[in-house]
Amino acid sequence: MSIVLKYKNSILLWAIPSDESLHPCATDVSAVFIKDLTTKKTDCFSFGHPDLTPVTDKVTFAKELSDFPLKKWVFDKKSFMQLLPVEENLHDFNLWTHLQSGKIMENGYYNTFAHKFIYRTKRGCGDLNRAVPLLKHREVFEFMCDEFFKTDTGGGIINEGYDQENEVVIETLSKLESNGIYVDRECFEKHFDAKVQPNGLVYSQYNIYTSTGRPSNHFDGVNYAALNKDDGSRSCFVSRYGNDGTMILIDYSAFHPRIICNLVDFPLAVDVDIYKYLGKMYFKREITEYDMAEIKSITMRQLYGGVEEKYEHIKYFSELKEFMMKNWKEFQETGCVFTPIFKRIITDKHLHDANPAKLFNYILQATETEVALSAVKYVNMYLRNKKTKAVLYTYDSVLFDLHNDEGAEVLKDIMTLMTMDNRFPIKVYKGDSYQSVTQIYP
Repeated sequence: MSIVLKYKNSILLWAIPSDESLHPCATDVSAVFIKDLTTKKTDCFSFGHPDLTPVTDKVTFAKELSDFPLKKWVFDKKSFMQLLPVEENLHDFNLWTHLQSGKIMENGYYNTFAHKFIYRTKRGCGDLNRAVPLLKHREVFEFMCDEFFKTDTGGGIINEGYDQENEVVIETLSKLESNGIYVDRECFEKHFDAKVQPNGLVYSQYNIYTSTGRPSNHFDGVNYAALNKDDGSRSCFVSRYGNDGTMILIDYSAFHPRIICNLVDFPLAVDVDIYKYLGKMYFKREITEYDMAEIKSITMRQLYGGVEEKYEHIKYFSELKEFMMKNWKEFQETGCVFTPIFKRIITDKHLHDANPAKLFNYILQATETEVALSAVKYVNMYLRNKKTKAVLYTYDSVLFDLHNDEGAEVLKDIMTLMTMDNRFPIKVYKGDSYQSVTQIYP
């Protein structure tokens, strides 16, 4: 009989990595705790922990979990999926609490004295979670379960946005992390004080619980969301396929101004340069390349600081201001607004010291994430059985490791998916490394 299908109610799971210091993609699962949410009975399953004899293997266990038809709650879905290949019907408790209260359950907060002592005195020895007794791990699990039962996860106003974040954002970022980024080991160790895995990969780690809703991305001391363009460090990131691979960067052009076109339903053909379009309105003449820096400066000032009176006559900005004030009024009257695409809730628990411009910036950055990661989700689905992989998402761009055998046809399909039904113009760059990519389209 299945050891998982015996449960007749929804369950809460906690997967413990063997090595807490490594990225979940670079270690294995040591044990899994399961709590029946109705009977509140706790079970533990070992996958290499010496305190308990395994009753099943990891592959079989993961398949049974995937087939389990009822709701499965986890504390960190992204890392859980990386430790166990389970995707179906997983619900992230940290995401739920973040949408409700703006807070999450911090990793390690409930660690016992045994955890702290072993982590401190045996640092660098590896697989320390197998040295921590399972009874101590269970203490931590029960404390976390207590927090779960204090929260109303049965329903509420956050459901729609929660489902989108849970299924699109978390799953897409988990897949990006799992793909890893291949590096030139000597170059990487020269620029970064971080570990390269034996297979030549490094792993980034996205955090979606930021003040703006825009994911940060760092791991092992490396900030992958802000890799320096000028110090040569980007040259470390190369194709895992050697001479048979190419690094491809797809960058959204004028991403925020274009997102606003979609938010306010402003009709502007995708092949029109929005900065030149607005520049003609600013200067009432034809635009040259010498004007572009000033045009972008003026535009960004309106987007992030509020529309100035002298530009309110421009329809794009008058509709933007109307959108901003509509959301600000709703926020003041109801205490919340919802992002335009996913309908994710934003309250004063997420946004402090709010004003119209600050609220709009939050909405804009949240929408940026929802648009880009929706596109990457479809790209990942398309690439599921292919060698080419999406490896790094950075706000308005995505880095791909393209296998040359898949070449032009696969790249063309990726480009089509990234434009989201031809709504967002893109630029495409190609090179031997992340540093050396040069523009090939348009």
